[in-house]
Amino acid sequence: MKLKFFMQKVIPAVLWVILIFLLSAVPGGDYPPAVFDYGIIAHLVEFFVLGYLLARALGGYSFKNLCLSLVICLLYALSDEFHQAFVPYRSVSMVDWLVDVFGSTAGIFVYYKRNLPWRRDPSTPNNSQGRSG
Repeated sequence: MKLKFFMQKVIPAVLWVILIFLLSAVPGGDYPPAVFDYGIIAHLVEFFVLGYLLARALGGYSFKNLCLSLVICLLYALSDEFHQAFVPYRSVSMVDWLVDVFGSTAGIFVYYKRNLPWRRDPSTPNNSQGRSG
């Protein structure tokens, strides 16, 4: 593995995982009061970014990498909910996990949609027209 690839692709995903863990460790009573429950939005955004970064770190446009990115995100979301069971004023929530799953899936989808092989390769004849057929 080249150092440049590691620094540009893998390290951001690892740092994001650490950030999610640290945010999950904040006791529920320490969050500022809000007019609405921004926890759902936070879960959605956190795992959208994680899905995108993991898909980017695994690289390549393949079904295998897409599935691997999704499995890693789903397992991490599950471990995040488990971790919250031990944090004061936090609890395990199936709704949060489902939002994490949705956010991860959306992030992976956006990564792959933005990096389709025919969009990246300027030598492809239909590159400017998008997907043919």
